[in-house]
Amino acid sequence: MVLCKGRPGCIHHAWTTVDFTWRRWIFSTDEKLDRILSDLSQIKKHWNIVEDREIIITDFEASISNFEQFALDEKKLAKGTINNQKSITRSYLSHCGGQINHDSVKSYLSSNDDEDWKSNQLKALRRYIRDFLKLGNWITEFKFSKTKAKVKKEDIPTDEQLAYFCSLLPYPVQMIFLILLTSGLRVGEVLKLQKSDINFETNMIDASNIHKGETKSSWLSFITRQTEDYLQSYIETEIFETDNPKLFDISYNKVQESFQNMSYQTRIFIKPHLLRTIFSEKCSEAGIDGKYIDAFCGRTPKRVLDANYTIYSPKSLREQYDNVEDFLTLPFAEDDENWFWDYFL
Repeated sequence: MVLCKGRPGCIHHAWTTVDFTWRRWIFSTDEKLDRILSDLSQIKKHWNIVEDREIIITDFEASISNFEQFALDEKKLAKGTINNQKSITRSYLSHCGGQINHDSVKSYLSSNDDEDWKSNQLKALRRYIRDFLKLGNWITEFKFSKTKAKVKKEDIPTDEQLAYFCSLLPYPVQMIFLILLTSGLRVGEVLKLQKSDINFETNMIDASNIHKGETKSSWLSFITRQTEDYLQSYIETEIFETDNPKLFDISYNKVQESFQNMSYQTRIFIKPHLLRTIFSEKCSEAGIDGKYIDAFCGRTPKRVLDANYTIYSPKSLREQYDNVEDFLTLPFAEDDENWFWDYFL
């Protein structure tokens, strides 16, 4: 019997049809699989998902040097932050002998019982292991809560004490003191301010471009009319006319040193960061909602600011600041020194 090839109903035609259908299913499945893998690759890239890995570092200093460049170029971290994280990374590499894995991190963190120390070390190790070396997210399994010391009400200086303390500081540091107290900005942010960052018509500080990195953010804040008067006088006498001068040519350490010296001299113990805390306390006392206080202090993520611009607009924040301005005005007087001795003696 001769088989008829190609006619419907014949065995050859039936098997040819099955083979064609099978091949088409395979090709279709391959295409779908390729599409799925492509989508997964894009998702991983978007969310920075990498497979968990372990490696051994042999040249510690070369790795730390490359890490420093990464932190500068890609993360835009401040020099002080980078130096701190380099020091922590060097200590970890020395402890683990260059073996980067879960167990070596656990062993290193177990070498000190202080939770604050562990929290600080972990921030640097995440940056080095997860972000720079790209060894996956296993480092995020370690979590330690940094204990924040709560400032007691009785430890907060009175307005009279604040005024007296400020009046004895060196002239540039006086201005820094007033901006810290009345804006809620961080010391590093105030030291980076340029003349153009302050709108003296509304007394608004635009600090939105100060931070280029991802660890901190800043937005808009304000200074009081009292601070504006003092700052305008300072600019007129101390700032030379250039295109856009910095307001302060002074280092962070010098500011800290001035506060420390004055604390011992007056027995009114104030650190720069305390002024930020006092600002938040004054805002709460004035009845300002916490979300606005966070915006003033640069604690609101950029994505939240972008999604809720109406709430955090300059006009809206100015209206909120009006409620606290009187609380932030200090009672400066010509007889501050007499007040000081009457207070303590």
